[in-house]
Amino acid sequence: MKRIAVYPGTFDPITFGHLDIIEASAALFDEVVVGLLINSQKKPLFTVEERLTLINDSVRDCGLQNVHSVYFDGLAVDLAVEQKAVAIIRGLRLTTEYEAELNLIFNNRILNENIVPVLIPPRQEHIHISSSAVRELLKYGNLRLDKYVPFPVLEFISHKKMNC
Repeated sequence: MKRIAVYPGTFDPITFGHLDIIEASAALFDEVVVGLLINSQKKPLFTVEERLTLINDSVRDCGLQNVHSVYFDGLAVDLAVEQKAVAIIRGLRLTTEYEAELNLIFNNRILNENIVPVLIPPRQEHIHISSSAVRELLKYGNLRLDKYVPFPVLEFISHKKMNC
């Protein structure tokens, strides 16, 4: 049986921290589905189509053959069921995020006890990176993002007029 995991998030934009988690997940599972959440509560900087393209291009640049992306609107646990996943991947950067992640884990386990939660931290050199930090830098015109985001994101930003 194929072991599939889903890694849900808004990825606005995808960062090196996200890629660390995707790479680790791809080594652990036969297939990883990056689930791009369409969250009506958030006003993303990048469109759904742009984020999917940036995810796909970044994953392809890493040479990962067992990763693909989809978008979804709803619960991560429902995406996991739809994708026949055995696990939901969550990134964990700082201990301050632990309580919120634990709350999600408990709720997902109530909704479907057969889907295993897996917490994966990014590499230490990327632990400070977040999509919101990237958006904040863009807001103030700082385009020196080569330590934050992969090349496809850098290239996209350099060709698009950013209105943060």
